[in-house]
Amino acid sequence: MKRPLGRRSLAPMVSGIIFLVFCSLSLWAQSPATGDTHFGFVSGLDILYGTQTGQQQIVEVQAFMEEKQKEYDALRMDLERLRERFETQQLTLNAQTRAQMQRDIEVDDRNMKRFQEDTQVEITRRRDEILSSENGKIQNIINEYAQENDFSVIFMRDETQIYVDPSLDLTQEIIRVYDERYPTSSPAAS
Repeated sequence: MKRPLGRRSLAPMVSGIIFLVFCSLSLWAQSPATGDTHFGFVSGLDILYGTQTGQQQIVEVQAFMEEKQKEYDALRMDLERLRERFETQQLTLNAQTRAQMQRDIEVDDRNMKRFQEDTQVEITRRRDEILSSENGKIQNIINEYAQENDFSVIFMRDETQIYVDPSLDLTQEIIRVYDERYPTSSPAAS
């Protein structure tokens, strides 16, 4: 049931959203002074995890996940107790009571599965909400940064790039600009 809010779980969503960011950049623009192509890379997940706002929102989703995990564990324990009771008593129960306990087990099992599915839908909704709320801000910062610093293109860093020269990585600079522009009222927990 519990899925940590890891970098890999958000990777497909972030990659898709950040892809839109880079589609809006002028890919064919050249540096006006030299005509040279000036490019860089950013890691969308690192930006999301690195900003104070992103960290704060991720902590909130993780707290929700932990709360739901406790609820799921309680449901699972109740179901296990019911199954154990049925196993130990089934030979001594009358047919009607035995059938009722079996129905109760089936209903509890279905309810637990529904709870799990509903929780996953809510976690996904909250993750998507974070990404959509941050996407526009990040996109604007990257666009402005690219224009102000004569970048022709800024690529999204992902697993397909085996090596990227660290001097081309603009992630920390984008995080710095983001945090300056959108400060949080309280520091986020790491």
